[in-house]
Amino acid sequence: MATILFQFIKKLCLVILTFSVILLASCAKEKEEIPEYGWFDFVVSDLDTTENVINLSFLNEDVAGESGFVTVKDGHFVNGSEKRIRFFGTNLTFSSCFPDKETAKLIAARLAKMGMNVVRFHHMDMRSSPAGIWDESMQKFDPEQVDKLDWLIYQLKIHGVYSNLNLHVSRTYPGVDYDIGQFNFGKTIDQFYRPYIEMQKDYARELLTHKNPYTGKSYMEEPAVAFIEINNENSLISSWKLLPQLKGDHKTALLKQWKIWIRSNAKRSGQPDIFEIIEGYENHATTEQKEIFWKFLVDTEMSYAEEMIGYVKNDLKASALITDSQASYSGVAGIHREATYSDFIDVHAYWQHPKFPGKSWSRTEWLIRNSSMVTDKKSGTLARFGQHRVAGMPLTISEYDHPAPNFYVAEMYPMLNAVAAFQNWDGIYHFTFNSPWDQGKISGFFSSAGHPLKQIFIPIGSIIFRMGAVTSGKHIVQLQLPESTVIDELVDSGNRLRLHGSNMNYIWEKAGAPNALTLMHPMEVSLNGEEVKLSESIEEPEGSWVSETGELTWNNRDSITSVFTINAEAVKAAVGYIGGKNITMGNVSIAMDTTAFNWATIALASLDGKPIENSSAILLIAAGRVENTDMQWNKDKTTVGGGWGNSPTRAEGIPAKIYFENMDNFVVYTLNPDGNIGEEIRVRVKGQHQSFVIGAQHKTLWYLLKRNNESK
Repeated sequence: MATILFQFIKKLCLVILTFSVILLASCAKEKEEIPEYGWFDFVVSDLDTTENVINLSFLNEDVAGESGFVTVKDGHFVNGSEKRIRFFGTNLTFSSCFPDKETAKLIAARLAKMGMNVVRFHHMDMRSSPAGIWDESMQKFDPEQVDKLDWLIYQLKIHGVYSNLNLHVSRTYPGVDYDIGQFNFGKTIDQFYRPYIEMQKDYARELLTHKNPYTGKSYMEEPAVAFIEINNENSLISSWKLLPQLKGDHKTALLKQWKIWIRSNAKRSGQPDIFEIIEGYENHATTEQKEIFWKFLVDTEMSYAEEMIGYVKNDLKASALITDSQASYSGVAGIHREATYSDFIDVHAYWQHPKFPGKSWSRTEWLIRNSSMVTDKKSGTLARFGQHRVAGMPLTISEYDHPAPNFYVAEMYPMLNAVAAFQNWDGIYHFTFNSPWDQGKISGFFSSAGHPLKQIFIPIGSIIFRMGAVTSGKHIVQLQLPESTVIDELVDSGNRLRLHGSNMNYIWEKAGAPNALTLMHPMEVSLNGEEVKLSESIEEPEGSWVSETGELTWNNRDSITSVFTINAEAVKAAVGYIGGKNITMGNVSIAMDTTAFNWATIALASLDGKPIENSSAILLIAAGRVENTDMQWNKDKTTVGGGWGNSPTRAEGIPAKIYFENMDNFVVYTLNPDGNIGEEIRVRVKGQHQSFVIGAQHKTLWYLLKRNNESK
């Protein structure tokens, strides 16, 4: 009997032990499914070109310009085969325009892999070698620098990446000596001062007629050079208030031109000189004097644009599309200048560009507001572009950034590229992709090199914009702005113009445009009509802003709960204060846990362009903040001064559950910082319901969803 009892107890203990093991294993599995919050090292290789799941180079032509020059058809860019082409790329500046030949190969391949197809060459003209194109004399090009530039443009070409050549950006002409920012590098002055205009022509001729030995073509006959920009961020009109501070020959030359113009254009004699009108503009100048003043500036600026664009097009016979300068420079007059002489409209913007209370561009004395654009009730930077778009002309944004070390950089590409696609714009360039590369840390305000979020969101941006994952709106709202009204508008609001400040926002507002219009309908300026007015009345929504397509929603009514969502077939995204919320977008739901900030961007995009429910590969990115190790923030989190910290960059892991309804089964993998497949994540399946957990425990910001469990 004792033996039987012993055997029973033994078996019972074995059953209890087995059940306990199963229970403990089950609890362990459940524990693994809890989203975790925390920080971890996350360093992206800036020049990685290895073949892996992150490869959007198929979007590019095999060779940029292989079918001929980019032209304009029906208000948009088309390639030589007359196929619509959108551009998404970056800037290279200073020495980054002249990498060694091996690095040039990596740059071209890297940009193509991430989904970019254009590079803007910027600030080449500021310095001598190795930071610029000049030799030590600053009078002639350095042959070795030109060779490096030639090789890089060739490498870009054979990777399907086009080039945008800027002529005058930051060359300081002889005799320029000013403490005034508007006159830096001779800007403003070189629109009317003859010696500087001739120097611009000399530079254009030497650069554009140079034959690239690797392509066998000069830059004026090279189809891979799609764009030429005459004079970056330059305006005579926007600098109007500072003109009395011109010196010497510059001041004499402008006054001489004023007197000649007055004799031919003033209705009566005895007009004060231009500087007297400016100094008495607010309190003493008459309406007639203001009209004469603005007419002179407009005529002078238009004459410059006509001469320089005519020289490049007609004398040098350049075949690329040309823009004079950014349309926002000169405001309402800039719109008409670019519409008259340029082939496309270009605009710049930065969300919370750093301010420098002391020395300009100080690395130690600077401030940022450090807030999210999602919370902005006036649509942040995004209204600016549509306010300057001209009907029948392509629009590009050749500089854009949410500068580091802003906490909210992860919002940049989902918001900008989604609105750009909805508005049906034609080009976006991030600013910039500068060296040093592969240092493993954020080294400055702008460059995507070293910044994990500015790198890993590029494919999402490309899918949204180049693949057309977000649908363009069709119901266009126009601002009628006939040429006959330009002077009246300058008299009315020209005093608001500054070098980096347009008056077009004021004109749209005066015409009745609500802040929400940027997200509601495509916007453009029509140069037809008889008066300044909107094509129709548009009311400001009482609640969230919703695009006419229904794919974009922006709830910015409460700054601490603001959310921007994309709900398109091939891309789903939630941007902003999504912590503690369950956000449903079609058959996808995102439930982020609460965190200290409750802020993140979580985006899913189809890598093959198919709807999410049919896609064979889906990229998921979940990101909040990233910083360098030991970054030295001040108490208000508005500057790190010179304490940018060290490598490695560290990332905030976003804890969330992702849910899918009525979709074929899939598997989920982590991706390492370079996009290589890592560990598999458990997917819970219950009928037509699937879900999985992401968070800091996986030590990554991005993931891959695949339709079947094929080998890695």
